[in-house]
Amino acid sequence: MARKKQKSNAAGWLALGLVAFGIYHFGIVGNDRSGRITGAQPASSSINTSPSSSVSEPLTKPRFVNVASLNVRHTPNPSGPLITALPLGTSLKVLDRDGGWLLIDLGPTLEGWVAERLTTTQAPKPAYLPPARLSGLH
Repeated sequence: MARKKQKSNAAGWLALGLVAFGIYHFGIVGNDRSGRITGAQPASSSINTSPSSSVSEPLTKPRFVNVASLNVRHTPNPSGPLITALPLGTSLKVLDRDGGWLLIDLGPTLEGWVAERLTTTQAPKPAYLPPARLSGLH
């Protein structure tokens, strides 16, 4: 009797590995229950973690992630189920506001909630790159 050939699951394992890396890299591992990131803080002084007075800001004004890693949740609650985390400087499309939380658009079929105080209306500044070394001069 002939046996069916087994298909390679390499693509599935690769996708699972990428998801696991994303979860690890964007800070889900290393966060305590209160949502604070444990461990070393970034050395950059350009990060402003003070609450923004953006309650009066219109929802149409562009917003950006203002912390190293911003958790996106299913509900506007710090203990709500986690969807993903967004890196510093990510542009956000805001759909609604509710009690210090912003509902953001994550794609054509997904929305999530982020803490408004961890976002800003100021566009991120480009990272400083030192000038290139001159070559050919002795």
